Amino acid sequence: MSTDTTTNNCASVDLYESLEFCNGQTVLPGIRHEVYFIAKKNILGWPKLPALDSEGADMKKIATYDGDFTLAADKTFLRLDVLTAASNLKADSQGEKPSKTYLNSSTLKYAGVDEDATGFCRMANTDDLVFVIRQRNGKFRVLGNEAFEMNVNPSQDSGMAVTDASGTTLEASVTDVCPSPFYVGKLLTEKGTINCATGAIVVPDQGA
Repeated sequence: MSTDTTTNNCASVDLYESLEFCNGQTVLPGIRHEVYFIAKKNILGWPKLPALDSEGADMKKIATYDGDFTLAADKTFLRLDVLTAASNLKADSQGEKPSKTYLNSSTLKYAGVDEDATGFCRMANTDDLVFVIRQRNGKFRVLGNEAFEMNVNPSQDSGMAVTDASGTTLEASVTDVCPSPFYVGKLLTEKGTINCATGAIVVPDQGA
């Protein structure tokens, strides 16, 4: 019996669609003022990134987490206010086939160098954090994942001249299989739960 050596037992995955851009559309660069973060150890359950061969997969779905974060009791995502003109989100391909991944990174600039910012730097320098960053157009993206450890390099600059900028800069980077995935689930924060699909926030009833 002959063997067909040209047969590939791997499922064929071809999800490509046209990427079209219409003249007159406005692309808003940058990220918004509010960034959310949490220590990875406080995440008990993770949303899942769909596999390329999952049922109903398309280009948008394979770049978007499915499900919600499950957090430890009494834990929430905390807010970090950043200077939007000095903060960004990036992704760069790294490695060699078949093990290529992405190095996802963000520069986050906070306008302060006092005790609270300094204490944050002391911990973040050696901790494993996860950030949820909102693009200018309102969509949320996750920097950090279950498989790889986040690296955060903080720095502070008091400035010299009266016109210098003083502040704390966080250079955060992490390996991932996808450029920082989009997140449309629920985000539990100190101020309430954000529906990341719509941006709406539900504030807990404080009661009487």
